[in-house]
Amino acid sequence: MTTSLWAATQARALDISASGDAVDLTPHLTHAPGQGLDLAVMLARFRAGGFSAGLELDSLSTNYAPEAWSGVELTNTSLDDGRPPDPFAITLHLPLVSEVDIYLIRDSGLTETLLTYSIFAPFDPAQHAATRLRTVEFQVAPGEQVTLLAHVKYGPFQTLRMALQSPLGVAEQTVRDTAGLTAFYAASLAALAFFLAFYVALRDWISLLYAALFLAGLAFISFMDGLLFRLLYPDRPELQSAVGFFLLYALSGAGFLLAGHGLASAGRSRLARLCRGLAGVSAVGFLLALASPGPYAALLAEGLLAISLVAIPFGTGAWRQKQGRTHATALWLSLATVGALLLVVVLVASGWARETVPLMGAIRIVYLTMLVATITNFAAHVILIRRDHARAVAAQMQALETEAQTAQELLETERAYTRARDLARHRQRQLATASHDLKQPLASLRMTFDSLGERLEPDLRARLGEAFDYIEGLSGEYLRDAAPQDDSDIAPPPPDAEEPTEPYALGLILQTVQQMFQQDAISKGLRLDLVNSSAQVQVPPLVLMRIASNLVSNAVNHTDRGRVLIGARRRGSRVELWVCDTGPGMSADQIATFRQEGQKGAGSQGHGLGLAVCFAQAEAQGLNLTPVSRPGHGTVFRLSIPVVPAPAHAAIGGSAP
Repeated sequence: MTTSLWAATQARALDISASGDAVDLTPHLTHAPGQGLDLAVMLARFRAGGFSAGLELDSLSTNYAPEAWSGVELTNTSLDDGRPPDPFAITLHLPLVSEVDIYLIRDSGLTETLLTYSIFAPFDPAQHAATRLRTVEFQVAPGEQVTLLAHVKYGPFQTLRMALQSPLGVAEQTVRDTAGLTAFYAASLAALAFFLAFYVALRDWISLLYAALFLAGLAFISFMDGLLFRLLYPDRPELQSAVGFFLLYALSGAGFLLAGHGLASAGRSRLARLCRGLAGVSAVGFLLALASPGPYAALLAEGLLAISLVAIPFGTGAWRQKQGRTHATALWLSLATVGALLLVVVLVASGWARETVPLMGAIRIVYLTMLVATITNFAAHVILIRRDHARAVAAQMQALETEAQTAQELLETERAYTRARDLARHRQRQLATASHDLKQPLASLRMTFDSLGERLEPDLRARLGEAFDYIEGLSGEYLRDAAPQDDSDIAPPPPDAEEPTEPYALGLILQTVQQMFQQDAISKGLRLDLVNSSAQVQVPPLVLMRIASNLVSNAVNHTDRGRVLIGARRRGSRVELWVCDTGPGMSADQIATFRQEGQKGAGSQGHGLGLAVCFAQAEAQGLNLTPVSRPGHGTVFRLSIPVVPAPAHAAIGGSAP
């Protein structure tokens, strides 16, 4: 097939050397396989019509790079106006090509070598225009017809795109390609920084594995663009094959590890082991590729990559379901991009549409689309988690407020009951004292009455005797009722008499007590601080509430300045509830005295029951309440409580108290 150098332009109406327009030679090329044949043989075959329009290569016929010859005849149909002919150059887009030789054969028989490129030769900047190969400049005189033959040893991608351009057009195309590459790699690196920031913030291994997967993909794209060769090892061409296969197998291996981690986190251990085993196959495939690089190793890598791209959505989907709800739009976007990437892999592996699909452009678009889809999916997932967390926190706060109100009411009821009981005891003691004081006068009066009884009338003496008997009996009954009783009203029933208590967070008690006494502390100019705890305990909550509220109430009442602290500290299998204050403190004798019912300090407005209640409640539950105090240095109460062991399936990353 013959095409004019000026394509659709007429003569010199548009000077290509000035406009920089490119003539796409790809549709005009004819091809023929030529394993080990020289230029003379292939030129004769081309001129005899032995080339065909389609490029048919059997990449698996041998474990080496498949070879083909491509040719086209060019005719400069412009008129000779005496000016020197314009210079031209050929640009080629051949991802991962092994070798290229381009020859220009003139009608005179003169043969010019325009390009001799080999992946096994050191990097030559003169042969590259951004990511494209370029030939040296050449000229075709007006009216001259030349033959262009290209001998290509293909890599894993059997695609050839060839264009004829002026030097100025090549330079402009190089600038455009460089700008596009810069934008692509800048956007990709920014997206990778997002995954790393997500991992640092949440310590989520899924985001780190995603970063590794996309980093391997970006490195492989840069390898196909020739950037790694240009920047890292321009004088070590022997590394090209090893680096390429390493990145290709690393891409599939990272995908299998990502899918396996997602399946393992969702409890699907058998599928997780299968994915990890396929990651091991990727490692073995790389070792085999080092020993025998070629189409077979490339085909194995492409197959593993396709399988990993199918496994990734299943693995990460299972992880998302384990973590919480999944946003439907983000999920469909991820599946669509994975499908698009699989389509590109199929097109590359099968050789379909080699000359119509811009391979590298499609790969970059799919890569960026997957990055955006994955980031969108992560962002939507985080938003859903935050919303669910906010709802849970709001519900918990509502429950805490309700429980605090109930606890406040219970405390007020207990205080009212304590005041009523103390008042009843006081009245009972007063009545007993009065009865005791009346007993002796009544006995003396009775003796006097007995001595005078003979002088009284029988009826009067009988009535007075009955009255004295009634008063003495009533006084004795009051004394018997006022006799000291045990402390059954202070100590609760033994633990085995109560229903078992479900485990609950100690922090609920601490927060409730803080809310109850916060205003009292503020009104005295004190700070009431809280050190929260997530430790699970099983002591009846009313018992802990009575002990903690009495201790905090005493601390607030007896502290004039400074602060009161309520919190918890974990010690092995137990947790200690602490109540600390900066009050006047107590001596050991005072502590022993105040443990007794009805004993209180000078100036106290209470009833002397608070500490007695605390120690009695703790002892009844088998807990150890330890006071530490010195006069003038404040007081610390420590209540040791057993912790309920965490279940074996507890979530990783739970906070410790």
